[in-house]
Amino acid sequence: MCTSTKDAQHQEMQELVKNNCVSFLGKAFNVLRITSTGQLTTAIVMNARQDETAVLLRESVFLISSLVRHMTDYKTTSHSVAAELIDAQKTIIKLQSELISVKDEQLEGVKTTVQTSVASTVKEEFKSYSAAVQGNVKEKPV
Repeated sequence: MCTSTKDAQHQEMQELVKNNCVSFLGKAFNVLRITSTGQLTTAIVMNARQDETAVLLRESVFLISSLVRHMTDYKTTSHSVAAELIDAQKTIIKLQSELISVKDEQLEGVKTTVQTSVASTVKEEFKSYSAAVQGNVKEKPV
């Protein structure tokens, strides 16, 4: 599965979990007649109706179970994405190595061409110089 699909699924799941948590907290705050978790005490829970508390307990177990399942899925997904990233990095390294080899071959070819050209030019210049020197030696009286 591609990373963008995984990202979309992750965001969708994250939104679902968030909505479930917000919904549950709203219900719990209502039943317990509180407006924040800072107000939650054992006495407040003990004063709530038993049937409402039982429903909250049941829903909290389902919510926690769902959160654990989602965290396990996230962990699996993160391992999968990490493995894909490692594979991609290995491919990049391999391609870079191949590129370096090609560039080395090209550089060696240029080096050989330059050496051959320089050697040929020097040889021709030396012949020309030798001919000029020999011509000067023949023309000068001794």
